[in-house]
Amino acid sequence: MTYQLFGPEIVRASSIQFQATADVVVVGTGAGGFAAAVTAAKHGASVIQLEKGEDIGGTTKKAAAAYWVPNNHLMREKGYTDPREDALKHMARLTRPQHYDPENPHLGLTEWEYTMTTAFYDHAGIAVETLSEWGALEPVPWFVQPDYYAQMEENKAPYGRIIYPHLFGGAPGEVGDGTDMIRVFARAAESEGVELRLGHAVVKAVVDETDSVVGVIARTDDGEVAIGARKAVIFASGGFTHNRDLRTASLPGPIFSGCAASTNTGDLLPVAQALGADLVNMNGAWLAPMVLDRAIANRPDQVCSFSIPGDSMVWVNKYGRRVVNEKAPYQDVVPTFWAWESQKAEYPNLILVMIWDAESKKYHSGDKYGNPMIPDGGDQSHIVSGETLQDLANAVRERLDSFSATTGGWNLDESFVDNLTETIERYNVWAETGVDEDFHRGEAPIELYFNMGGRPGNNKNETMWPISGSGPYYATLLAPATLDTKGGPRTNVDGQVLTRSGEPIPGLYAVGNCAGAYSGGSYWAGGATLGPIITMAYLAGLHAAAEPARGTGPARAVDSLPTAG
Repeated sequence: MTYQLFGPEIVRASSIQFQATADVVVVGTGAGGFAAAVTAAKHGASVIQLEKGEDIGGTTKKAAAAYWVPNNHLMREKGYTDPREDALKHMARLTRPQHYDPENPHLGLTEWEYTMTTAFYDHAGIAVETLSEWGALEPVPWFVQPDYYAQMEENKAPYGRIIYPHLFGGAPGEVGDGTDMIRVFARAAESEGVELRLGHAVVKAVVDETDSVVGVIARTDDGEVAIGARKAVIFASGGFTHNRDLRTASLPGPIFSGCAASTNTGDLLPVAQALGADLVNMNGAWLAPMVLDRAIANRPDQVCSFSIPGDSMVWVNKYGRRVVNEKAPYQDVVPTFWAWESQKAEYPNLILVMIWDAESKKYHSGDKYGNPMIPDGGDQSHIVSGETLQDLANAVRERLDSFSATTGGWNLDESFVDNLTETIERYNVWAETGVDEDFHRGEAPIELYFNMGGRPGNNKNETMWPISGSGPYYATLLAPATLDTKGGPRTNVDGQVLTRSGEPIPGLYAVGNCAGAYSGGSYWAGGATLGPIITMAYLAGLHAAAEPARGTGPARAVDSLPTAG
């Protein structure tokens, strides 16, 4: 193997003793890290699990933590069917719509994408059922939530694939979130003897004389620590949402921030590149809007706006025009922010102004899933208001002025109020009929689900209601963000990181958002992040535990590595 080094990310096993050694070292403590650690431990491997932060959970802990599992045992018990051929077609069409061909052996996917997608379908149900039997997952089926694309012809199981965590210690069937999922995972890992170490940021990989990965170097408050891995190192360290330079260079449009764990800075990437890994899907991300105030503050607890309730509510651009179906799945909304106006050399939709009236505030305020309409008594610092549309526009301009250093001076056009008045008049016509002839709002099942119910008396389209002709009016600013990125090293179905020639790098595995996703730019459904993450982590844990032990002798750090092989 020939290494292409970009810095001192590789350490030769040579002269420094490992401070600790296990069969498997897992990097990260989100759902992927814990699923891999518990699986490896269940199959006889000793495991050390490293966490960069001072607390466990990663992005999973911040999430609703739904996981999308085709053909799972819970749906089968209820009599739901999820035919393999149709499920693969559904995923393929979403992943590569421009290449989708139901008659093609790979359905229009690349061979690698097809192989990984079929492995996901074939093993997802087994992984979740097995982890549940081990006490590492406590699944609650959620049959009332449709897939994001329940209306697609290929989707023969629009309900039943989505599972939520059980509320830790709660009554049977009570739904929890990512915090509860992590508590259950951590309990299972502890019972299996997994050794957990916090405050360990992995910065280097250790290789032996055969160029196999046999450990890592982690940076701690007390200096660097060498930790050996007799069988494998499994990275589950998240994407690069909070690496601004890499995010800017890789993603296809402007991104202001993200709601991934603040530790997600792409730590695996320099290590993987130094080992000759093949990087894929680097322009991919799990996308969602975020309140601009929150994105700029970049607080560790910030959330994206996944669900936007409200009926007498619209989003408009700098010219006061609607440009998107406000209820569409969040992944589909974000590219609208990136529309480029070449003659004016600007992003007219870079920031969208969400506007609602007092009645929408009354019926739809809340804080679930990042709803920006925070009720009275909550933190409403991101909301501006005005008694007239002109007053509201003035308040929005003032808020945008305060962010000019971050937004390139982006602000409302002089025509904003006139155009907004026309926009509302046009929207109100559609709201009266219940049919949005501009953007088809409220026509997909998921849009009704995310609206969280309509106001009394609305029997036409619960996502739409005429906006009041008098104030007060409210507004907040929405900007493009990520849940996390999903580009990284290509892996095989066992989670082994592959070189550019397609060969596994011995001892190196990657799962979750630090690995290259096989779903392209798509977001198959709610939980389409954690479903594949848990599945592939389970497979990686199985494979790593079965690997033969390698030597983990003395190691010393080097600034460069001679060409090997």
